[in-house]
Amino acid sequence: MTRRVLTLLAAALTSLGALTLTSTAAHAAVVEVTFGPVSLGDYCAAKVNSSSTIGFYNGSLGCYRWSTGGTGTTPTGYGSASAACAYLSPAATYISHAQGPSQSLKCTYAA
Repeated sequence: MTRRVLTLLAAALTSLGALTLTSTAAHAAVVEVTFGPVSLGDYCAAKVNSSSTIGFYNGSLGCYRWSTGGTGTTPTGYGSASAACAYLSPAATYISHAQGPSQSLKCTYAA
């Protein structure tokens, strides 16, 4: 009887250890990718306005096209930062987003 209890206890501890390793590995596989204005422009052109060429993230995702003569930008609409993250990395699982340097968009994915 004691031998059976010890065997069951050892099996339970082994299973618990395997679950802990799996859980830890799942949390360690997080990837952060920064997308600049040109990449955001690809999303803007596909999902917001086909004339968009550039996008900036500053709390919201603004889409723009170059003005006539190349002297500035003209707004073409607004997009979704989370949708942009999903569009720019369709094979990855989106977790969150934040503002990066120079109005870029930082997307966090589970890998």
